[in-house]
Amino acid sequence: MEIQLEMISQALANTLHHQPEIRLQAESILEKAKIESDQFSIILIQISNNQANHLSIRQAAALAFKNYIKSSWSNEDEEDQSIKISSNIRISLKQQLIDILISLSNAPNLQIQFQESISIIAQSDFPDQWDDLIDQLVKRFTPNDWKVNNALLSTAHAIFKRWRSEFRTDTLFLQIKFVLERFCDPYLKLFKHLDSALSNDFSNVKPKEQSDLTKSLLYMIQLYYDLNSQDIPEFFEDNLSQFMTLLHKYLTWNPILIDNDQDEDEVTDIEKIKSSICEVIELYSQRYLDVFPMMGTFAETCWSLLTQLGQQQRYDILVSKATRFLSVVVRMSSQKALFEADATLEAFCEKIVLPNMILRDFEVEMFEDDPTEYVRRDLEGSDNDTRRQAATNFTRALMEQFETKVTQIITTYVQNHLQEYAINPTTNWKSKDAAISLLASVASRSSTSTGGVTSTNSLVDVVRFFSEHVVQDLSTTILPHQIILSDAIKFLNTFRNQLTRDQLLSVLPLLSPHLNSDVMVIYTYAAHTIERILFIKRENRLLFSANDIQVLAPQLLSSLFNQIRKGSTPQLVAQNDVLMKCVMRIIVTARRSLITQYTDILSNLIGILVEISKNPSNPKFNHYTFESISALIRFMTIENAVPLSVFENALFPSFSNILTQDIQDFSPFVFQILSQLLELHSQVVTNTKDELPEFYINLLQPLLTPTIWEIKGNIPALVRLLKAYLNVGSVWIIKNNRVSGLLGVYQKLIGSKLNDQFGFDLLLALFEHIPMEHLSNYLRNIFIILLTRLQSSKTDKFNKGLNYFLMYIFNLEKPDGIEPDLIINTFNSIQPGLFCQVMEGVILPTIIDTPIKERRVVELGHVSLLTRSRAIQIESESRLYLPILSSLLKLFNLPNLNISKEDDIDLNDEIKVSELEENGYQVGFSVLGASEVFKKNKKDLFESFGDPRDALARGLVRTGEAQPGKIPGLISQVDANLSTPYLQWLSAAGYQIK
Repeated sequence: MEIQLEMISQALANTLHHQPEIRLQAESILEKAKIESDQFSIILIQISNNQANHLSIRQAAALAFKNYIKSSWSNEDEEDQSIKISSNIRISLKQQLIDILISLSNAPNLQIQFQESISIIAQSDFPDQWDDLIDQLVKRFTPNDWKVNNALLSTAHAIFKRWRSEFRTDTLFLQIKFVLERFCDPYLKLFKHLDSALSNDFSNVKPKEQSDLTKSLLYMIQLYYDLNSQDIPEFFEDNLSQFMTLLHKYLTWNPILIDNDQDEDEVTDIEKIKSSICEVIELYSQRYLDVFPMMGTFAETCWSLLTQLGQQQRYDILVSKATRFLSVVVRMSSQKALFEADATLEAFCEKIVLPNMILRDFEVEMFEDDPTEYVRRDLEGSDNDTRRQAATNFTRALMEQFETKVTQIITTYVQNHLQEYAINPTTNWKSKDAAISLLASVASRSSTSTGGVTSTNSLVDVVRFFSEHVVQDLSTTILPHQIILSDAIKFLNTFRNQLTRDQLLSVLPLLSPHLNSDVMVIYTYAAHTIERILFIKRENRLLFSANDIQVLAPQLLSSLFNQIRKGSTPQLVAQNDVLMKCVMRIIVTARRSLITQYTDILSNLIGILVEISKNPSNPKFNHYTFESISALIRFMTIENAVPLSVFENALFPSFSNILTQDIQDFSPFVFQILSQLLELHSQVVTNTKDELPEFYINLLQPLLTPTIWEIKGNIPALVRLLKAYLNVGSVWIIKNNRVSGLLGVYQKLIGSKLNDQFGFDLLLALFEHIPMEHLSNYLRNIFIILLTRLQSSKTDKFNKGLNYFLMYIFNLEKPDGIEPDLIINTFNSIQPGLFCQVMEGVILPTIIDTPIKERRVVELGHVSLLTRSRAIQIESESRLYLPILSSLLKLFNLPNLNISKEDDIDLNDEIKVSELEENGYQVGFSVLGASEVFKKNKKDLFESFGDPRDALARGLVRTGEAQPGKIPGLISQVDANLSTPYLQWLSAAGYQIK
C-alpha cells in the first residue's frame, strides 16, 4: 500500500504539470489505480489529510476523492460501472468521513470537497444504508469550537437543502421524520448557545472568531428553512415563539464587525443572515400563515429595514429578499386594509420602488467595462436579486390589490422623469432610464422570461408610449448615453407581443444597424430582440415567414457573422451565444429564401466551427452553431435544390477533425448531422441500399468499436446514425459482414439500465431492414441476451421496451418470412414453455401501461398473435389466447386519444429547436431539432393492418368461418366488462362472427 500511496501521490502532483504529456500520463495512472486498487479512496484520504504534503497535492487528492465518489458510489447503472467500491470500503468511509471533515477545519478548500462527498453519499445511502449519519453529526457539536460546528452545520445543510425543491412523497417525509427525531433537540440547544455567544460582548471578539460565529448563525437559519421547507414540523410549531423571537432579533441585528479588509460593497455574513431570515418568513407567510402571528411585526421590520439600507451593492440581495417578503404580504387579500391608505401606497412607491429603479454608478460602469456581466444579469434571468427587478416585482404585487391608485402614482413619476430628461438630456439621461423602467413595471400584468409580456394594464397605453418616447431612440444617432438605446431595444423586446405584425415588421429594419454597433450590450440586445420577434407565435403558429424577412435576412446574417468572427480567440468567438442563436433563428425563419446566399452562410458557419473546435468553451454557442448548420442543410436540400454532396464535401473535413481529435463536446452534434445527411440520401438520392458514400463507409467500423460508446453523450446520436446506415445501406452492411458488429452494440446497450431503450431502438431497426435470412442465425442469441438482462436486472422501463419490441416484430410481414410462430418457437428452443412464462410474467402485466404513442403497435401485436399464430390458436401456447384477448380488450376500452402523426405535418411547419433557457443545457447530449429529417413519404409499416379493432374483427371472422362457434365460446369466457363494448362495436360495424 505504501508503494501505491507514493505512486498516486506523484501522479496527483503530475496532473498539475505544465507539460500535457506528463499530465495525460498521470491521469492514465490514476484511472488505472481506480480500477485496480480497492484502497484508492483510502489512499486519497491519507494524501489529502497529511499536512506534510504540499497543499496543491492535498487539494488535488481531495478533489479526486470527491470525483471518485461522485462517479463510483451510486449503483444506478452497475453495468456501466467499471469501478465499484466494495462494501467494506463503503462502511469504512462512512465511519471516518465526519472526523476527516472536522480535522480539516483549518483547510476550508479541502474541507469543502469532503463535505460534498458526504452529501453525495448521503443522497444515495441516507438513511437506509447510513442510519447513524445524523448521530455522528450532532454528537460532535461543541460549545466552544465554532469552526468545528460550522463544518458540521454546513454539512447538514448540504444534505438537507435538497428537500427544498423535492416533490412531496411518503419516502421523503419518512426521511425528514428520521432526521427531525435526531436533529431537532441538539439544533435548538446549539442555537440558544450560539445566541448567548453572540449576545456576550460580540464587538470585542477577535475578527476570526466573529466570522466563525456569524457563519454558524447563517447555517442555523439555512437549516431552519431546510427543516421547514416541506411542512412545519411539530417540534418547530411547539417552539415557534422561541425561534421567531431569535429570527426577529437577528433581522434587526447590526453588530460592529472588526474586519479592516472588508470592501464596502462586499456582502457580509450579516446581510446573508438577514436575507436568509427573509426567506424563512416568506416561506411562513405563504405556507404556514395560520401559525405565524408575528407576520405583521416582521412586515413592519422589513419596511423599516428597506428605508434604512444604503445604495451599496452589498445590500442588493437583502433588499431583494426583504422586498419579496413584503410582496407576498401585500398580495394577501386579508392584509389589504393595512396598505390601502393613499399615504401608505405613496410611501411604498417613494421609499421602496423609486429609489431602487434609479440606475447606480456601478451599473453604468458595468455597462461600459463588463458588458458580458451586464447582459448576463438581464437576459439570463439573474435579475431576480437586483434592486430594479425587486422593485418591479413589488410594484406588480401592489398592482394586484390597488391597480388604479398605484398606476396613477407611478405614471406621475414617469411623467416627472421624462420632463427632467427633456429639460437637459445630457445631464438627466438617467431620468429617462428610470421612466422607462417605471412604466414597464406598471404596464405589465403577466410575463414569461422567454415569451415577453403576455397581458398588460388597461390603464397604460404601451404602444402609445413606445411611439412617443421609445421608437425615436431606435433610429437616432444622437443620444446622451448608449444605455438609453439599450433601454429602447429592451422595451421593444419586453412588449413585442403588444405590437401588431406590421408594426414589428417596421421596426426590424431599425434594429438591423445596431447589430454593427461597437457596444456589446447594444448589438447583443438587438440580436436577442430580433430573435425573439421572429419566434413570436399567434394562434399557435409562427407570426413571421420566409417572405417577411427574405430581403433583410442576408444583411442581418452578415452583421451577426462579422460580430462573431471579430473574436481573436476560440473563447471570444464563442463568447456571445445570443448572436449565434439569432443566426439560427434567421436561418430557420428565412429557409429556402437563402438559396442564393447559402454558400456564404455555410462558409461562415464552418469557419466559426473550425475556430471553436480548437477550444470549446460555451455549450449554448456550440449548440446553436450546429443547429444553424443543420437548419441550412434541411432547407437547402429540399427537392435536391442543393445536392447533398455539396454539404458533405464542405463539412466532412471539419467533422473528421472533430472525431479524430475526440472533441467530446461536439461529437454528439456531429453524429446527429451525419445522421441527417445519411437519412436524406434515402429521400433525395435514388437509393438501392447497396451503396454508401465513401466517408460513411470509412466511418462505420470506428462507430462499432467499444470506446466510442463509453461516452454517454454519444449514445443517442450514435444509435440514430446506425439506424440511418441500416435504412440507407442495409445491403452494403450485409455484403460487408457488419451485422454482427451492430449486434455487438445492441448487446452492450441492452445490458445497461440507462441505455437499454437505445438497444431496443437499434434492434428494431435491424429487424426492419435486415432480411430474416441474414438474422436467423443470430435470432436465438438475440433473445438470450434479452432474457439474461430480464433475469439479472429487470426494470419497468426494460419490461415496457421488451413489450413494444415483441409486439412490433409480431407485426412485421417480411417477404422472407417472419411470423409470430418463428419468435415463439425461438423462445421455446431456449427453454420449453419459455414464451408462455415471459408473456404471463412480464408482457401481459405491462401492456396496460403502454404509452399512448405506442398503443397502436402493441394492439396490432396482440392481433397478430391471436390471428396469425398457429401456436396461440390451437397448439402449445393456446392457454395464452384468452389472457391475450382480455389484455387487448382492455386496451380497446382505454380512452381513444388522437395522436398527431409526423406524416400529417406540413414540410414547412416549425422546427422544434429546444429552448435552452427554458429546458436548461443538457450536459452530454442535446437534440438538434433541425436535424430531425422530415419523412413525408415514409411508409407506415403496419398501414395494411388498418385500425386494430378492424384487424382483430377480420381475423375473428376468418377463424369463425373455419371453426364455427369457437370464437363466441372463447369471448364468453372473457370478463363481460371487457367484451361487451367490443361486441357492441362489432355489431355496429357490421361484423358477424360465427
